[in-house]
Amino acid sequence: MLDRIRGHARATTLLATVFDFDIARLDPVEEVHLASGGKVQLIAGEASGGTFFTCDGGPVLYASSEGTAGIIATDVDAAIRLVIRVPTWHDVVACAPDPDAMRGAFEASYAELQEEEPEIGQLGFEVAAELGLGEVDVEEVLASLGRCLTELSPNYVLLNENGDEYDAL
Repeated sequence: MLDRIRGHARATTLLATVFDFDIARLDPVEEVHLASGGKVQLIAGEASGGTFFTCDGGPVLYASSEGTAGIIATDVDAAIRLVIRVPTWHDVVACAPDPDAMRGAFEASYAELQEEEPEIGQLGFEVAAELGLGEVDVEEVLASLGRCLTELSPNYVLLNENGDEYDAL
């Protein structure tokens, strides 16, 4: 997926500027590693200093600049689906795994975002089409996020360079 993104300038630009998933921003706040000894690979960053990693070549872990971390997607494709279809996912994670609460948080935060960026939905569809992701259903993305946060995250504990554990998202 990362090669596909690099091969599509418009998708790369939209992901970085609109959806805050910048594959050129590869400067983590600090060095990190998994408690399990597994491999983390930095794949993108966001303007607030958060970073996206793949863990052992699979799940995508997000680490905030405030010391929280968790698995947000099963793979890079799913992470892209998340950021383009639920661009306010940061506002949703605290509600996991309750699907109704997650949907409610998404709807409220997304309505606010649409006031500032009325074309956000269309831009997400453009990125999905350009990258060949097909239809991206909000309900499926929210359900996947909930499962990742509650079922996968405990298996991928992130530690900073001092060995201190990140808090759960």
